[in-house]
Amino acid sequence: MRGLSKAGLRACAAAAALMGASLAPPAHAQLVEGVAAVVNDDIITTYDVRQRGLLLLASNGIEPTPENQSRARQQALRDLVDERLQLQEASRYELTVSPETVDRQIADIARANNMSADQFIAQLSSVGIGVATLRRQIEAETAWRRLINGRYGRLVTISDQAIRETQERISSAATRTQYHAAEIFLPAITQADFAEAEAAAARLLQEMQRGAPFPLVARQFSAAASAAAGGALGWVAAGELRPEVQATLDRLQPGQVSTPFRTEDGVYIVALRDRREGSPTQRIERVTLRQVLAPAASMSALERARRRINSCTALETTLRDVQGAEVVDLGTAAVSELSQTVQAQISGLSDGQSSQPTASGDNVAMLVVCGRETNTTGVPSRAEIESRLFDQELAMHAQRYLRDLRRDATIITR
Repeated sequence: MRGLSKAGLRACAAAAALMGASLAPPAHAQLVEGVAAVVNDDIITTYDVRQRGLLLLASNGIEPTPENQSRARQQALRDLVDERLQLQEASRYELTVSPETVDRQIADIARANNMSADQFIAQLSSVGIGVATLRRQIEAETAWRRLINGRYGRLVTISDQAIRETQERISSAATRTQYHAAEIFLPAITQADFAEAEAAAARLLQEMQRGAPFPLVARQFSAAASAAAGGALGWVAAGELRPEVQATLDRLQPGQVSTPFRTEDGVYIVALRDRREGSPTQRIERVTLRQVLAPAASMSALERARRRINSCTALETTLRDVQGAEVVDLGTAAVSELSQTVQAQISGLSDGQSSQPTASGDNVAMLVVCGRETNTTGVPSRAEIESRLFDQELAMHAQRYLRDLRRDATIITR
């Protein structure tokens, strides 16, 4: 398959799951397949497993060799079992995903890969992937996301302290060496555990040296939380890693995989994708302003109204007694980009406070500070961090929910 973006393929894997009912192979073609698993009376066929395995390889950019397909099918079966549980639970709450919703997702994925939806589906078909498996995956992911948001969304709150601490941590990390890394972790407690984990890690390393892709091995064998992402840690700053892991990464060159090594609670194999040095950060203060304009004759009324202003929420209502007053939204800008005159007028003002009215010809003007925020270059905004932390909290709820569904389900694999 030519260069589809990974994000596009994952999304397509989610989107085509829904869109492909009409394009699924004939029923008799699937009836002759064997049964790979039964999940609460819901059958998963060996055809389902093969199709999802191919999709898993494609979404990770891995060549579909016989060896890789065999490994992918093991992961695919686990994914399909979880998918069936998610769809069954969504059905219990009468949550459905319309074909139109899936179609839109497929169109978005295709567009991100510079293709039409038909071209994208044809591309999948050319490597033996029926769009039905993709549609089914999208349906499960979309229904599950809606279910989780509905059950837990209102229960998750992100504190100002959590946002502030995250911003400070990211700001500090930006100045240190950063590693784009991946991991495989095998837990161990006793000496016997360590011996077994080291032997298993050595076998996994041999498999990868023979061509097994690191992400596929990590998904299948790693006990770390990163296993779901193929072991990927993303960019991690020095100081945020275990000392043993950081020391190992420091010895690797980009593209290299380590030999197995011990930590106090298990055995690791790490891969270094890339390394970059930190850079000095710069703090940028941004301010959101509104300007109040009124005839010069209204100066006294504006002075009185100013004493009542404490936010921008009901500014127009507060100014209703100021004849001829109008409010102009000046938007948000870096303080350093404002004129010296404006900087002087708003210096020391907090949110909801306003400057002294100043006369200019026949008019009088006043500035109101609607918000201030200090950002560090390369550090996400408060809103971005809040969204990220919210998603992380929801993900933890989703993991616990799915774990409970697995525990209570009747699952038979063959």
